[in-house]
Amino acid sequence: MGLAELFVSVLIVGVSLVNAAVPATAAARSGDPRFAILALANVGLAALGGLWAWGETPWGAPAWATVSWPIALVVLAVTLLLLATTLWPRRT
Repeated sequence: MGLAELFVSVLIVGVSLVNAAVPATAAARSGDPRFAILALANVGLAALGGLWAWGETPWGAPAWATVSWPIALVVLAVTLLLLATTLWPRRT
């Protein structure tokens, strides 16, 4: 159990949940399924981060819920790239 792994896991959860809000509202407004898929991808990453955060706590998580550094850093990079897709300004 490491504090750094717990921090990265919680960071993944937070960024993914914040990043899911914009595509979810765009999907509700426009009905475009691409936005719904992007929102679901972010929710999936948030669930994965939540599972890893649970694995790093001492509350009796199963062994398969622990995170390793290389995988956590790749998922964090994917999460930040998904955040960049919603923050990048639209071309007019």
